[in-house]
Amino acid sequence: QLGEPLLINTKLSAAERREKVQAMMAQVGLRPEHYQRYPHMFSGGQRQRIALARAMMLQPKVLVADEPTSALDVSIQAQVLNLFMDLQQEFNTAYVFISHNLSVVRHVADTVLVMYLGRPAEMGPKEEIYNRPLHPYTQALLSATPTIHPDPLKPKIKIVGELPNPLNPPSGCAFHKRCPYATERCATDVPELRLVDNRQVACHYAEQFVAA
Repeated sequence: QLGEPLLINTKLSAAERREKVQAMMAQVGLRPEHYQRYPHMFSGGQRQRIALARAMMLQPKVLVADEPTSALDVSIQAQVLNLFMDLQQEFNTAYVFISHNLSVVRHVADTVLVMYLGRPAEMGPKEEIYNRPLHPYTQALLSATPTIHPDPLKPKIKIVGELPNPLNPPSGCAFHKRCPYATERCATDVPELRLVDNRQVACHYAEQFVAA
């Protein structure tokens, strides 16, 4: 499996493919004797390393990773995330990293895009988003994320109501039915992403949160 991208996309000989595969295995922390093993013989963390090795075999400029650590326990998650970052440095690859785990996103991302029902809510530099979120949905997400040193003075924001059908989203702002700040305008006018305080926000009232 690891050599398949090379077989399809290059004219390397079998010996050259094997050499490159074993070199990539070493880079992701797998030993040469693992070369002949079958998938069921590997742990979950090892399988994720194999998947990453295969994805990096052709040294892509951009790699899309959809929930790459969601099925792993916390200790293995950290190892895999560090491996992602090591390979990024080695191959200068950009990642599109999709995750529901905001702690994981903060560990690996430079720029964060928060989406709700398939629509962009807020996008900007990681520290701007995490330290001072402006979209109500981003605020609620970060409020619900456990932290080592929680601020007792910072109120928790609860998202109320049922999640709308993503195939038939509500009119106006997709979040307006669950937003504590929604007005009549939010129910009719779709907010566009616009630059507010060093990030882009799809909220009609983002400037008010900057001043708050």
